[in-house]
Amino acid sequence: MPLVNCPECSRQVSTAADACPQCGHPMQPASPAPVGPKCHACAAAATTRCQRCGALSCVQHLQSIYVMHGRGAYELRCERCYSDAKFFKALSGVLFGVFILLLLLFLLVQLFLGT
Repeated sequence: MPLVNCPECSRQVSTAADACPQCGHPMQPASPAPVGPKCHACAAAATTRCQRCGALSCVQHLQSIYVMHGRGAYELRCERCYSDAKFFKALSGVLFGVFILLLLLFLLVQLFLGT
């Protein structure tokens, strides 16, 4: 078997050895630690899921938003689902405003025309 020099004590060690028999210095590269799931947006470890789409996320890439379904609740959402919820909140506000304006216009017409 081929021999290499130990980087710690400079003695010759077999390439098949896990550690130097003289000083105990590791000769094989350490195996990487088991890796868990990663965030959908970065290389950080995922700690939770988006409550809308289920994407794995780290804490930095989740945002809390109040959504009205059922009794209403705060949810943690990924960036895409958060922006979708903000858009629909704005859209529903605009539609509600248009409805109120049309109702007021109808009432004013009824008041002035007397029909």
